[in-house]
Parts: sequence; structure tokens; C-alpha cells
Amino acid sequence: MVEETPNKFVDSSKEADATYGHVIKYTGLFGGVQGIMMLVAIVRNKVVSELLGPSGVALINLFNNAVKLISQSTDFGISFSAIKHVAELSDYGSEAEIRNMVRTVRTWCLYAGLLGLLLALVLCRGLSVWTFESENYTWDFVLLSLSVCLLTIQGGEMAILKGLKKLKSVALVSVFGAIATFVLSAPIFYFWRMEGVVYSLVLCSIVTLAIHLHYSNKVIPWHVSLISRDVYAQGLPMVRLGIGFIIAGIFGQGAEYVIRTLILHFGDLTAVGLYTSGYTLVVSYSNLIFVAFEADYFPRLSAAQHDLQRMNQAVNQQMEVGVLLVTPMLTLFVLAMPVLVPLLFSAKFVNAVPMAICATFYVFFRAFTLPVSYLALAKSDSRMYMLTELVYDIFIALAIPYAYKCWGLSGAGWALSLAGLLDMLSIHVLYAIKYHFCIDASRLKIYLMQLLCFSVAVFAALQTGLWMKIVAAVAMLISVAISFTVMKNRTHIISNLKKRLWRK
Repeated sequence: MVEETPNKFVDSSKEADATYGHVIKYTGLFGGVQGIMMLVAIVRNKVVSELLGPSGVALINLFNNAVKLISQSTDFGISFSAIKHVAELSDYGSEAEIRNMVRTVRTWCLYAGLLGLLLALVLCRGLSVWTFESENYTWDFVLLSLSVCLLTIQGGEMAILKGLKKLKSVALVSVFGAIATFVLSAPIFYFWRMEGVVYSLVLCSIVTLAIHLHYSNKVIPWHVSLISRDVYAQGLPMVRLGIGFIIAGIFGQGAEYVIRTLILHFGDLTAVGLYTSGYTLVVSYSNLIFVAFEADYFPRLSAAQHDLQRMNQAVNQQMEVGVLLVTPMLTLFVLAMPVLVPLLFSAKFVNAVPMAICATFYVFFRAFTLPVSYLALAKSDSRMYMLTELVYDIFIALAIPYAYKCWGLSGAGWALSLAGLLDMLSIHVLYAIKYHFCIDASRLKIYLMQLLCFSVAVFAALQTGLWMKIVAAVAMLISVAISFTVMKNRTHIISNLKKRLWRK
């Protein structure tokens, strides 16, 4: 029998329920980390855009999508499901139980990584032909098979850090990984240009895994059991939970792969590069904000999912905080878009501006969708999660290429926004029926006012003329005022700041 002694891996002080201020506090903490990563990503994209142009951006994106697709197809969803299992033991288990679970995660990730490597080697010729209609890139995909393996192992190490609530280490790993990727890739692109893309991706995957291992080994030294029935049995529940996540990941990465491949077929590498730059501005950068929500929100929701009242409260709080923080940033974003695109990329990417503005509604709707969508994961309902993701991914894989073919890049942007709207409506309806989730009607007035401000800003930004820019700026200021007023009334942020300043 394992002795039930307090473990040394986590802080013993815990909060049973998060207050509104708690949500904002931890969102701000991880938002700051994501802000640093965003800054590094902006500089990296600027350098890549100047050195390689739209075609180089497209090539990197196509390779990355292929690597992520294979990795997510073979990692058993451990990078996500392990967080829940490790977190549960970190709260209630002994030190020995935690070490056993960590060993299990690492063993399964090692096997999954090797499986991904073998699959990538088998598919390398097919990936080259399907993506580029040529066998010339076969050896590039052979080299990238190593990145598939390393990415899977890296995901397991990050899951361990998150599950053990080593939030400082999570932050440092993320920041140093982003910086290392930039520092390593920039010289390679400068000297070898397009020929250095694959070597840069492989080298960066090696270094980022080394950073993950450095911090995770400080907590629990790396150890696996390659032949162990106990490890196999202990990992099965984790894998079962991850099945829905892995299939959803395959659908999602597969949809992105199909979209870019069809745009390549309908247009050229430049078109893919412009779409990718617009997508990066709208979706990839906004995901950094939503990742800041996940670190604190998902464990808190998992703890509350058996209590309907606490569950609804957690979801509605997170939803409101998301809307209040995201909407003002989006209104500023659409107003500054004509300046941001040449600044962040280069003048060659200005044709991506209308597409990026049209796609920003996707981010607004995602602020409503994401907190609710985590309910299926918190309740270990992988089938429901998989179903909603499948419907969404099929829609965007068909709608975005079709819209691009008919209406160009702006059409692709509107298709992405429409997908976000339909995804929000379907998830809210299905989860209300399945899990009895109920949106707080008292908050609807705030949501509608923010939607109005944001809509005015978007449509004004799409027009020419100084007066339209002024209208967009006014809409942004109103959105900021709404968010500030609501957060001021529901928290003690302002009074706390005054007290700290007064003490100083």
C-alpha cells in the first residue's frame, strides 16, 4: 500500500472557488507571458517575411502543418489528457503516485513519438506529392520525421509541468522556447534562405525539447519503463480520454492542411503566404490570448463540473472576462491593421489586410465558444467534443477554399468568421441540452453592446476615408469604456492599485 503523505511538488494552499478577481488575475498573469511570446513571434515573422517573402512563409507553414498533423495523429492526445490525470494526483495523491504517473506519461509519449516518426517516414513521398504535386520535397519530409517524434515528447513534458501547476516553469519554457526558435532560425534564413527552412525547423525542435526537459527534470528526473504492465494499465484511461482530443486534433490540423493545399491549387505559393499571414494575425496571435485562459480555467472547471451551479458560474465568468478583454483589443486591431501588416511582415503582404479584418469576427465569437467547449473535456465526454470539432472542421475545409475561389482572400476571411458564428451557436445549443449549461441573461446587455461596437469598428475599417477611421476609433473607445466600467464595478482592481501607489 502506498503511504499517503503530502507531496512536495505542489503548493498546499488552494482556492475552492475562483472569484471574478481571481479570473482576471490569472488571465493577466498568463496574458503577460503570452504577450512576450507574441512580441517574439512578431519579430520572427517580420524577419522571415523580409528574408523569405510570401513563398517562404507559405513553405514553413505547409511543413509545420504536416508535422503537427502526423504528431497529433499518433500522440494519443496525451499532451492534453495527461494534464487532468497529473493534476488530480497533484491535489490528492502521494509523491510516489505522482512519480508513477509522470513515468507513465513519459513512457507513452516516447512510444507515441517513435510511432509518429515511423509513420512520417512511410508517408514522406505521399506528403510531398499531395502538398506540392512533386516528389522533390520527399527528403525534406524525411528530415522532418524527427521533428514529429520530438514534438510528441515535448507535449508530454509540458503536460507534466501544467498538471503539477508549475506555472513559473510553464511560463519560462514558453518564453525561452520562442526566443530560441527566433535566435536559431534567423541566421539560417539569412545565409541559406529557402534552402534552410527544413534544417531550421528540425534544429528548433531539438532545442525546444531540450528546454522542456531542463525544467521538467528539475521537478521529476526523466525516467521511463519501456516494458511494464503497470505503466500500460495506468496509461489506458489517459489514452481513452485523449482519443476524442486526438481525433479532433487530426480533423483540425487536417482541415488546415486541406485549406492551404486547395488555396495552393487554386492560386500559388504567394496566395498561401498571404492567407497564412492573415490567419496568423487573426487566429494564431489571438490563440495566445486564449491559451492564457486555459492554464487556470480548465483545472478550475474540472473541479466544478459535478456542481451545476458552480459549473455555470465558472463558465459565465470566464466568458465575460474573455469578451471584456478581447473586444477592445480587436477594435484597436482592426483600426491599426493597415499599419500592422507592413510593420509585422512587409509591404508585400498588404493584400492580406482585408482578409484579416473580415476574419476578426471569428475571434470575437471564439471568446463565447471556448469557455463552453471545455465542458466536454472537463466531463471526459470525448465523443461530444469530437463531434463538434468534426462538424466545424468539415465546414471550414469546404467553405474557406470555396470562398477563396469565388471571392478571393476577403471571401476566405468572411468564411472563417461565419464558421466561428456557427460553431458558437451549435456548441451553446448542444451543451445546454447535454450538460444543462445556461448563459447568464444578466450579461447579455454587455455582450450586445460590445458586439455593436466591434461591428461598427470592422465595417468602418473596411471603408476608405478619414471619417470612417474616426468612427472606428470612437467605437474602440466606447468598447474600452464598457470593459473598464464593468471590471471596475465587479472587482477591487482600482482600489487595490490606489492602495499600492499610496503605500509607495
